[in-house]
Amino acid sequence: MVQQLSTLPNGSGSNFCVGYVAERDGRKAFVKAIDFVKALNAMDPIAELAQLTSLATFEREAMELCEAQNLTRLIRLLSFEYVNLDPTRNPLNQVYCLIMEIGAGDLRKQLSHVGVFSCSAVFGILADVALGMSQLHRHGVAHQDIKPSNVISMTDLSVTKDALFKVGDLGRVVRKDRTGPYDGMPWPGDGHYAPPERWYGLVPTQWTDARESSDAYMLGSLVFFLLTGTPLQPLLSNRLTPVMMPGAWSGGYTEPLILVLRSLQLNIISDVLVPSVPQSLTDPLVAVVKDLIDPDPVKRGDRRARAQVGNPVGLDRFVPRFRQLANQAGIIERTRSMP
Repeated sequence: MVQQLSTLPNGSGSNFCVGYVAERDGRKAFVKAIDFVKALNAMDPIAELAQLTSLATFEREAMELCEAQNLTRLIRLLSFEYVNLDPTRNPLNQVYCLIMEIGAGDLRKQLSHVGVFSCSAVFGILADVALGMSQLHRHGVAHQDIKPSNVISMTDLSVTKDALFKVGDLGRVVRKDRTGPYDGMPWPGDGHYAPPERWYGLVPTQWTDARESSDAYMLGSLVFFLLTGTPLQPLLSNRLTPVMMPGAWSGGYTEPLILVLRSLQLNIISDVLVPSVPQSLTDPLVAVVKDLIDPDPVKRGDRRARAQVGNPVGLDRFVPRFRQLANQAGIIERTRSMP
């Protein structure tokens, strides 16, 4: 082991997962170590062990699906194994490890190093994330935890429009084809990045509205983070009146509330997002963002895709839209840099 990173924030139970950068035969990898033995000290060790086993197996199988289907914008699982670094080989010190490919750093690390991304780089990143999400959706998997720390640069810290980014951490995915450990949770991912319907306790009954739609909203929030430094969720919650705050609002997630949220989001787009990009990009960008963050989960996504059988959100259709924005931004940037 080269470097212990931290206790993983999405670790199950009492945080029995630790991240490492490891090296073997000159190759580095990211290792997610799951300490089953530590779970024996829990209040209910049998239940904790059963939960950890279920979570570890579910995440590994999701990553194996990505590898088998060659999903190019998801972090690859290289192997899984049991590791025992105890010189006495005490079996109680054995740790289960998921070994994954490693990148140069997540978006927050990249921003701290680079300072600010060019518009062309931003739209290139968003195209990669949209592609990763659409690859998962095509195989009945929803990520449910898209946030800056789960978007990984696979090249280096010099972020350009041609850099390659992948989506990492499948620890909170939900699958359409099988029961999983997070199916019954009101929100499986980081609550700070949940779409607004979950703030008010609404969990849509249809797969696309509950799962694909939430991934779309988180992708829309990522647009705000990359261009303004702040995700959409706090920008929206800060504009809610006290009577409409989650916990205070008693009217349910119905049309009156949705209309207010939609109006507030349009104002945020105008006030915060539009000034962050060249004027010639505002119309196509606003169109993309409005589709991704509609507060009504039934209407969220590409409109033509939503009209098809099964009402898919259609994140695959956002990939060329972001690519086009990246190309247009690149032309503007090159023109401005000319003497």
